[in-house]
Amino acid sequence: MKMYVRNGLKILADYGMVLVVFVIFLYPFLGLTKDSLYVWLPLYSAVFFIFAFAVIYADMKELAKKEKKPQYDLKPHPFKGAIYGFVSIVPVAVLVLVGSLLRFSSFSADRLRHVLVNIILGPFYFLYRALNESLIGYTASMLLLPLIAMLGYLAGFYGIDIFRKISGKKKEVQERPFTKSPWNPTNNTKKSSGKKKKKTNE
Repeated sequence: MKMYVRNGLKILADYGMVLVVFVIFLYPFLGLTKDSLYVWLPLYSAVFFIFAFAVIYADMKELAKKEKKPQYDLKPHPFKGAIYGFVSIVPVAVLVLVGSLLRFSSFSADRLRHVLVNIILGPFYFLYRALNESLIGYTASMLLLPLIAMLGYLAGFYGIDIFRKISGKKKEVQERPFTKSPWNPTNNTKKSSGKKKKKTNE
């Protein structure tokens, strides 16, 4: 159980790191877009979704490779990443649920509550905005974390490299230098020829 919690928190930490960067760059983005903020915000969030996908996917892929090694005896399963992902969304789901259920009489306070809920799911804004910020939209957004974790773990478990496939690059195979066997007859011929040369010089 501790392993699931630990790895779930690792995914949450990756997402939290992306979210911090999302918030840091949001203010300059607001200054650039001004009145067109809500037009460009879905594209802004999609960029950070790709960022979150790359970070979580890479971590889960490496984790699957590690867990497959027999010396660790961690009993890997192809869909173990999905379990880690579901553990990671529990704190996010609680915050979003509480924030969605709360209501304030003051318009400014209630507006701030709504903005904070949207910031928590900032990298997924493009999705729940497309679904009219409905319950389905928020649920689908949160389920993206387990989906990314599952895909990354599957890639590591089965040795799939989607980025290499997309780029069309083939895996480089390192060629080992050829070393002759000590029983190779050509080694004896070289030694005998060396001895003959010494005799002729004498």
